[in-house]
Amino acid sequence: MRKKYQSKILQAIHEDAKEFHEEGLISDARMREYDSGCLLPEPKTTGKTASSQSSSAGTVRNVRISAKGSGS
Repeated sequence: MRKKYQSKILQAIHEDAKEFHEEGLISDARMREYDSGCLLPEPKTTGKTASSQSSSAGTVRNVRISAKGSGS
């Protein structure tokens, strides 16, 4: 699925951040912050796909909590 950005400016910022992340200059936790700040939320779906997405989203939340708790 193609990423949708909140604006052209945020798209440029996100693309730069992605390059920094690929070079190891931005942590995974910081890149997730750029994702949530620059990208539009994905539309909710129904049925079997929705339950698999919700369990995946739960995993991401757990990673964010543990990453922030570790001082990263």
